[in-house]
Amino acid sequence: QHGTEWLSSECNVCSCVNGKVDCGPRSCPAVSCKSGEIKYTPNGECCPKCVGTGESCALDGQMYRDREEWQPSHCSKCVCNSGARQCYTAECPSVLCKKDENVVIRPGKCCPECMPKSCLITRKEYEHGEQWKKNACTTCICYRGEVRCYTQTCPPVACEKGQNTVKRAGQCCEECVSSKGNCLYEGSIRYHGEMWNSSGCEFCMCERGQVMCQKAECTKVECAWGEELIHLPGKCCPDCVPSSSYCVYKEQTNQFSNENIRYLPNGEKWKEGPCRDCECRDSQVVCYRRACPSCPVGTLAVQVNGECCQECKGGLVPCHPDCLTCSQSPEHCTICQDENKLLQNGRCLQSCGPGFYEDSRVCKACRGTCATCRNGYECRSCKQTLLMKNGHCVASCGDGFYRDQLNCEACHKSCSLCDGPSENNCLACKDQSDVLKGGTCITSCGQGFYIKDGSCYEIDFSCQTCYPDSPRCLTCPSEKVLHNGKCVSQCPSGHYKDAGNRCRACHDSCATCSGPSATQCTTCSRALVLHQGLCLSACEMGFYPDRGMCKDCHQSCRACVGPKPTNCSQCLKSEEVLQVLQESHRVPSGVCLPECKPHFYLDNAKVCRGRYCAFQVIQGLLLNINSFSS
Repeated sequence: QHGTEWLSSECNVCSCVNGKVDCGPRSCPAVSCKSGEIKYTPNGECCPKCVGTGESCALDGQMYRDREEWQPSHCSKCVCNSGARQCYTAECPSVLCKKDENVVIRPGKCCPECMPKSCLITRKEYEHGEQWKKNACTTCICYRGEVRCYTQTCPPVACEKGQNTVKRAGQCCEECVSSKGNCLYEGSIRYHGEMWNSSGCEFCMCERGQVMCQKAECTKVECAWGEELIHLPGKCCPDCVPSSSYCVYKEQTNQFSNENIRYLPNGEKWKEGPCRDCECRDSQVVCYRRACPSCPVGTLAVQVNGECCQECKGGLVPCHPDCLTCSQSPEHCTICQDENKLLQNGRCLQSCGPGFYEDSRVCKACRGTCATCRNGYECRSCKQTLLMKNGHCVASCGDGFYRDQLNCEACHKSCSLCDGPSENNCLACKDQSDVLKGGTCITSCGQGFYIKDGSCYEIDFSCQTCYPDSPRCLTCPSEKVLHNGKCVSQCPSGHYKDAGNRCRACHDSCATCSGPSATQCTTCSRALVLHQGLCLSACEMGFYPDRGMCKDCHQSCRACVGPKPTNCSQCLKSEEVLQVLQESHRVPSGVCLPECKPHFYLDNAKVCRGRYCAFQVIQGLLLNINSFSS
């Protein structure tokens, strides 16, 4: 691909430029040597480096120039100093891990470090942070030796017209897909409107049963300073990646100062005092302590200010009578005159003092946590507040052990936590696929129990069966019904019992019902009336409301306010008129007759009215009186 570079050999680099391969020598950084140094390119390397002009060193048939550095192993390095080889080993800081961590030395690393504990599931080990699918709906993660699982909850699916409900292979929840046509692509069913990535740079879509694919278009990317645009394997578009890596180093200048954080590029080297050399290598800080030769017998090793190794002075200063050899001062022995005495901190003693152990006639200090010890690793007794665990003194026993007075004793092999040695003293199980029941780790809880946080609990006595990880009922005895995970005598208001002996919610318009539909109401919510299983805001024509229900009018009524023939508010027959008998209702009501009774008149709504007719009679009488008097 255009712009790609690769190494054709150790010292030659090739690149693809407009379809042609161009190769040349690998470019080397500029080298500026100090006075007394020359440029030198070692065998097997491409780029020169600065070396001294002094005597070379030989090791295992290999020659190294003066001031040249090399690494015999991953955790050590050497330098040739005028024919003398000086070697350094990586110095590792002490490691004190938390109880949910283990001490490990990772491949390619020199020093131990703390790593979170892994999880053991059905004989398979998962590292901290590693995830896996327990099933289509449940995802688990290992967190510091503890398995945490999360179950996906599926929302209710209500598909629109023109859609079907499907549950894809390997997926937890159902979804709505178009019914316009499916596509078969490389053995998998794809649905109308679905898009997918067929390769790193090609995207496809199912359109009415046809698969349509096109190549992806990459957006223009501007990288920040310190980054470069690179095509990564397996990716379609280029990404910005750091052009160099750094070490983050906590430096402490003296015992009273705070730590200073330094950011150092790869390859940088520096000194920490006269005996300690450090460098940033592969984003990791590695430090080496110079090894000093011991002084010959009969000489005095004297520390020289600013120098790593002591200076050997011979025959000038006599040692103390107890010393065969001494250093630092005449009283500081390095070898005892009396072969039966033991050397401890420059003194020759009959036996080692408290906190020391004997090793080749020398008293060496126990580990800092030991009060007394057998050797440099095993304690005999611990300092106050600490506990003895397999020859080591610890602040707490940790997983797999329990405290017995001042000692940590091992749990049963099935327990990761316990309060005693027996298999029924478990507080947590080592195999995370097991469950804890009555202090014992078993494969399953059995009938009548459910699992919560890895332990077995008895189910609700009212349940017939329950969920495996919840106290909620799964099924109920025949005389009970299931409602919200509990077994009850009858369904509460707003619910009905289905064929599976479960309480289901009625339609929103129903107060009580016999099924889920809006046409299966038996009573209605407030302000609604029931008509043939439906809850309505008002009764239809030919019915009247009575205690929340719509009841039939008399056969002579088109509309009514009651069941009697005298309760009509409209007449069924068009030729009949409504003779009003009751004016107290919001709607006048009465009886349907062929014509109005005497002294009533017929208005435009075909209703017989009486008051207006009486007013007309009185008005007519007044007119007659007036005409007579005139």
